[in-house]
Amino acid sequence: MKVRVMLADDHAVFREALRMYLELAPDIEVVAEATDGRNVLQSVDRARPDVVCMDLNMPGLSGIETTRQLLIIQPTAKVIGLSASVDLVRVAEMFSAGALGYVLKGSAGEELLAAILSVSNNQSYLSPELGLKDVAELARYAMRTPTPLVPPAPICPEG
Repeated sequence: MKVRVMLADDHAVFREALRMYLELAPDIEVVAEATDGRNVLQSVDRARPDVVCMDLNMPGLSGIETTRQLLIIQPTAKVIGLSASVDLVRVAEMFSAGALGYVLKGSAGEELLAAILSVSNNQSYLSPELGLKDVAELARYAMRTPTPLVPPAPICPEG
C-alpha cells in the first residue's frame, strides 16, 4: 500500500519540485497540496494523508500551530517539519507540537523520501545536518533553561 502524502508549503515551485520527485517513488502517492495552514486544516479530512510535509513558515498559521491543530482533527496523521532553518528551538517546538520528523529544505530530495517512510512507520526522523543524534538529544536541548540576563535583586534583611 502506498503512503499518502500532503505537501504544505507556500512556495509553489518548491512544492511542485517535491511533488515531481516524490511521484517517482513507487511507494508514495501525493494526494494533496496546501499553500498555508488554513488550507491544510480545510483539506485534511478530504485528502486523508498518512504523512503531511509541513513548512514551518507559512502565511497565517505557522507550521507549528497548524501541526497542533491538524493532529486534533486527524490524530493518525504523521507530520514532518520542513524548513530552511537550523534553529533548534524551532525544531523542538515542531516536535512538541506533534511532528515525528524534521527535514531541511536544502536536502529535501532523498532525505524527505527517507523521512516519509520512517514516520509512516512511527519512527522519528531528524535531518543529519541538524547535528543531533536523536530526538532525546533534541529534548535535552529544548529543556535547557537560559541563564537570566539580569541577576536577581539582593534580598534585604528585615531589620
